[in-house]
Amino acid sequence: MLNSLKKSITLLSALVVVSGCASSVATDYDASANFTAYKTFQFEDRGDAPLSLDGSRIQQAVNTELEMKGLSESEQNNDLVVRFDILEASELRADGPTFSFGIGSGSRHSRMGYGIGASTPTRVTEIKYGKIAVDLVDSETNEVVWRSISQRQLRETMKPADRQEFIVEQVHEMFKEYPVVTQ
Repeated sequence: MLNSLKKSITLLSALVVVSGCASSVATDYDASANFTAYKTFQFEDRGDAPLSLDGSRIQQAVNTELEMKGLSESEQNNDLVVRFDILEASELRADGPTFSFGIGSGSRHSRMGYGIGASTPTRVTEIKYGKIAVDLVDSETNEVVWRSISQRQLRETMKPADRQEFIVEQVHEMFKEYPVVTQ
């Protein structure tokens, strides 16, 4: 019994450590791109479309991170165009109480048995959320040279202060994977 408990605690500890190491962002970039040559950026022109509240939060956070990397925002002759979006996603979540019971009998040696089973259905709900995506596009070649997507969930039910904090944290995590250190 004690040995089994020790094994369970060891397994649980290992799972906690491994889950803590999981990245909250997924980043990819063109290893052949010369990131030291990028000095200026501009956000993608969205025409007359208004910027959403979260869009404004993302733009401000990206601006801060790029400036910390030594880049500056420029309206003309920019090296990079910044595109960002909130990708819509959903997951199914099963919850609610379930009840089941069973009755069985049988003979151990003759391998004959009888059984009855029943259970209540599980309630399944769809949870919608967003993932932040940021692309950096080389202005000269019009090719994406860097992309990062948040793996954490931006939920509609978050309060404004929580949304702000979430976006700033996620964008900061994204730009930890930017290939250049401030000079």
